[in-house]
Amino acid sequence: MARTRVWSQAGRNLIGLIAALLVLAALLFALFADLSATMRNHRSMRYLINPVNSLYALVDLAVQSNAKPAGPPQPIGLDARITPRAAGSRPPLLVLVIGETARADHFALNGYARPTNPELAAQGVLSFRNVMSCGTNTAASLPCMLSHLGKAGFESRERDHENLIDLVQRAGMAVLWIDNQAGCKGLCERVPHVETCSGDDCMDETMLQGLDARIDALPAEARARGVLVVLHQMGSHGPAYFKRSPPDRKPFMPECTTNVLQQCDRSTLINGYDNSIVTTDHVLAQAIAWLRRSQAHYDTTLLYVSDHGESLGENNLYLHGLPYAVAPIEQKHVPMLLWPVTGPNADCLRAQRDAALTHDNLFHSALGVLGITASEYKPQLDAFAPCRAR
Repeated sequence: MARTRVWSQAGRNLIGLIAALLVLAALLFALFADLSATMRNHRSMRYLINPVNSLYALVDLAVQSNAKPAGPPQPIGLDARITPRAAGSRPPLLVLVIGETARADHFALNGYARPTNPELAAQGVLSFRNVMSCGTNTAASLPCMLSHLGKAGFESRERDHENLIDLVQRAGMAVLWIDNQAGCKGLCERVPHVETCSGDDCMDETMLQGLDARIDALPAEARARGVLVVLHQMGSHGPAYFKRSPPDRKPFMPECTTNVLQQCDRSTLINGYDNSIVTTDHVLAQAIAWLRRSQAHYDTTLLYVSDHGESLGENNLYLHGLPYAVAPIEQKHVPMLLWPVTGPNADCLRAQRDAALTHDNLFHSALGVLGITASEYKPQLDAFAPCRAR
């Protein structure tokens, strides 16, 4: 029997390995809906799959052994200052609402056929319709969207930096982070912050309760310069979309009421998701109503942008979190809203509604609204700067 040469056998083995990987990839794609739901609903199973568990542990050990000491984040905004205001003008109050898992194409303000924004439609809100996220999950998008580095710089950074809210506080304004999600990913550790609820079925309206008292508790000297309030939503976080809206705010029925989304009729899945958007619409309208009541003391603005989108069964994909390079548009196209849109800049702002924007614009746009300058601020990335200059 002739012996097979080493290189010839190695080539055959390589071909066999590639074929096996292709078959595995095809099976994963065919079963992705069931697999993704199972892994999200039973996270511990991710670490029980062999040999993945051993490989993951080996890679994690190598990364930790070679990791540089984290240390405190690099300070930013060391030269931050507040632009002088005209005598008698009010300090700015910006409510920055960070949405969760909201898709731009399910907002009626963007042309969606269903009335998912019944309250905001009457508030004179401007919706920017061409905004892309920094990532496809909260852990990736949230720190990136508040960074001055932009997506490319954030992903290639060698060490962590402070973020938008650190800079605003360093400039001398009052800052408050209110969380109704799974925490702020370390972003709010250096500013006053509060978690309103820790359960899976907590409604975002709780973030507005007692808001006046929370702001009054901030230093008066800082409040006199301006206030930034960040509301981190539970929003439309899946897979339990039906839990994101209260019983009296469910215009689209019946709903999917299971976490195993692929077992639901798609129409019921969409109903549950759209009801969560209606609830976000109500929360934002309530925040605007509160801002209107605050206008005696502050120059008020609301800016809303979601952290990422969501797949709702398109091409057999559900939820979010795919690698950005291959993720579908549904996981990356996010809504962004601005209120108020009045005065001499209104027409200019409306003309920008289809401008190509990303999370890279958020850091600089928020600083522009607050009237803060710093070496990290880039006017060309401030989405509102062209209209403000007019």
